[in-house]
Amino acid sequence: MRLGSVLLLAGVGGLMGCATAPGSIFLAVSPEVVWPLPPDTPRIRYIGELRGEASLGRKPEGWDAIRGLITGPEPQMEFMRPAAVAVAGERVFVADAGLGVVHLLDLATRDYRVLRGDAEDPLHAPLDVLVKPSGELLVADRRRACIDLFDSDGIWRLTRRHDELFGPIALCWDAFANGCWVVDVPTHTCVLLDDELRVVRTIGGRGGEVGDLNYPAAAAWHPALGLAVADAMNFRVQVFDADGEATLTFGQKGDAAGDFARPRDIAVDSAGHIYVLDNQFENIQIFDRLGRLLMAFGEEGDGPGQFALPGGITIDDQDRIWVADSYNRRVQVFQYLAENEP
Repeated sequence: MRLGSVLLLAGVGGLMGCATAPGSIFLAVSPEVVWPLPPDTPRIRYIGELRGEASLGRKPEGWDAIRGLITGPEPQMEFMRPAAVAVAGERVFVADAGLGVVHLLDLATRDYRVLRGDAEDPLHAPLDVLVKPSGELLVADRRRACIDLFDSDGIWRLTRRHDELFGPIALCWDAFANGCWVVDVPTHTCVLLDDELRVVRTIGGRGGEVGDLNYPAAAAWHPALGLAVADAMNFRVQVFDADGEATLTFGQKGDAAGDFARPRDIAVDSAGHIYVLDNQFENIQIFDRLGRLLMAFGEEGDGPGQFALPGGITIDDQDRIWVADSYNRRVQVFQYLAENEP
């Protein structure tokens, strides 16, 4: 037997053996990257980033490893234009407007899948994703003017279209109403769907008065706050109560601290702080429940905490902050540090 064949067989034997557990996805950053800078007490800490399938650090095993040894490694999917993120435990869903798909990355098992929807009516422009309390996934597709429902395993189940929805771009779950708010740009409204995705009611309508909306971009709900809406072309945030009445309005067009240029998304942490992502300022401003600016972080660039036209922000139940850094083709992850944390 030739030496090359012996070596190949030896390699095969090794590849068919026990797999080595992969290391941590988010490696420790030293020195830590935090905001605000010392000597102030840090409130936001950079954790790391995801860029696609390769970020899971999964190594091919068994026959996949043998095939890779002979023909070369299989290409791995990368994000093209991540627009939004949803998180359920360690499962991360990334809406990719560039590829027209949703990436599913399981950080615990290192599994990766691509969600494309119905084969006859596939996703086209997914701009937001939301995990329901049941574990099912909702996807807002603006170009197809619909909401797609996937089960907890990422299997497409149904597509819902309504006369009230012309261009849905954002989703958030309202636990009190047991339903999903859909931000619809062409109608300048927020539409509440029940758990069966039937229309319950609508708030907003184009205008500049309190309670009106002008090209709303996103919404977030919090039990101590209500429904917070990024009222983009009114350059403000409005907060609505359970009756649909505006109880708080803050922000204006400008370039001073607390002003807005192009508020693209909004999220709320466990303490009720309101995070507004501005993709023209390429930063995130954080406000208290009364709309007072607390701090900001982010700037243009491609390093940690730097952004290039960021498209979406979500905060999970561990207070991890996930930002779809669209034109850097990545998702950046940060940690909110509560008052009692170092």
